[in-house]
Amino acid sequence: MTRRAAAPVLTLRELNRAMLARQLLLERAGIGVVPAIERLAALQAQWSPSPYIALWSRLRNFRREKLWSAIERHDVVRARLMRGTLHLVTARDFYAYAVATQDLQRGAWNRLQVANGVEPERVASLAVAFARTPRAKEDVIAHLRERLGKVFNEQYAWLVWRFVSAHADLVSAPPGGRWDYGGTDAPYVAARHWIGSGRRPAEDAAVERLIRRCLGAFGPATLADICKFTGQVPARIRPVLDRLAPDLRRFADEQGRALFDLPRAPRPKAEVHVPVRFLPRYDEVLIAYQHRDRVIAPRHRPAIYAKNGIIEATLLVDGFVTGTWDLAASREQALLRIRPFEKLAPPDRRAALDEGEQLARFLAPDARAHGVRVG
Repeated sequence: MTRRAAAPVLTLRELNRAMLARQLLLERAGIGVVPAIERLAALQAQWSPSPYIALWSRLRNFRREKLWSAIERHDVVRARLMRGTLHLVTARDFYAYAVATQDLQRGAWNRLQVANGVEPERVASLAVAFARTPRAKEDVIAHLRERLGKVFNEQYAWLVWRFVSAHADLVSAPPGGRWDYGGTDAPYVAARHWIGSGRRPAEDAAVERLIRRCLGAFGPATLADICKFTGQVPARIRPVLDRLAPDLRRFADEQGRALFDLPRAPRPKAEVHVPVRFLPRYDEVLIAYQHRDRVIAPRHRPAIYAKNGIIEATLLVDGFVTGTWDLAASREQALLRIRPFEKLAPPDRRAALDEGEQLARFLAPDARAHGVRVG
């Protein structure tokens, strides 16, 4: 009997460099918004500026109008997908992501009887027909109540909208993704009418696509990492991952955990130079891993993962989270404030000041002056 050769071990810095390469953080990429979002798997959209800052840090010559145009063309859509949170994804990926992330929730909500005595398909049919054009979610619910009566279980009132939007594949319509829109509410429209092409794939095909996107954007990754990003239980991911395993590369981390990866994905050497980068609130690299050592040391986590659910905007130095930042802007001045966890080395400080000023100019182009303060 032959024994399988031991999987190559990747050090923490090698995993960090692989993540940075997949996330376009080693150098800004000269690609368009749509292929960039597919390379990144998805962009967090819980905080309206996040996708714009995320793309500014990753793409050359990025302008906010480029993302807005992609949203207007319906090439990029915003919807509740992974972990039930708002993401921007491409229209090409939406249906696969919806099947892979929402169907498990659909089943759970059906068992809770969020809608009593009415088939979920009937709810979906009515919502899709009504939301042929963008509608406020309150109007969608009112329309359903007018036609279905008191079917929604008010014990689960907070779930009613998620139940409806998931069953009907509703997506946010502009101005939900626009730069100057400050909230998370927006008109909603049925993807069937908005995207214009594509359809829901079979479950295995949808989960496979999501796994491949996850590995392409965040690999090498453990099963637990993939489950964290997708918001799915291991029992749903493992069978598809096992089927894909013969075509994947296998590694191990320094703790002996099994890592999976796409064969041709970049895995730079640990010594590769890494520029200073700024990440927005809720950036996906701070959420997508179960094992987050490759991006942030355990001792720094309390400073960015707040108890109220906010994940702070962060500064990366040498590829790791080294501090937080925020912007105070007025018509007179836009001041970007950096709060490093430890004193920055002079070269890193100079790089952070330069990059920070460019970010301040991007975020507040109409301010008369732009500056950066450290500490």
